[in-house]
Amino acid sequence: MVRRRLVAAAVTSLGLVAGALTTSSSAASADAVQAQPMCYVWEDHNTHGELCEGWGSGSEFRATARCKNGQMAYGNWYAADTFYGTWSYAYCSAKGGLADGWFQLR
Repeated sequence: MVRRRLVAAAVTSLGLVAGALTTSSSAASADAVQAQPMCYVWEDHNTHGELCEGWGSGSEFRATARCKNGQMAYGNWYAADTFYGTWSYAYCSAKGGLADGWFQLR
């Protein structure tokens, strides 16, 4: 199952709202919305995957999962500052399967 999740920091959201209120051009507002940071999610019974992009210079992300046996699993860190990122996967196949998953940002 593939899900799309739009995620934005509170500061970014406030900046977009302020920009939309002060800009009269709908094209400028549309550009601001398209530039909003986001993460895409992919999951199956054992794996949690994340692809995060547009988070700003030098930022990195990784997939994180809580497995059914209570252990944690972590994907590799990848750049989150572009819009052409790489998927990070956290694997729980040897840990009883996937219970829950999310991303970490640094």
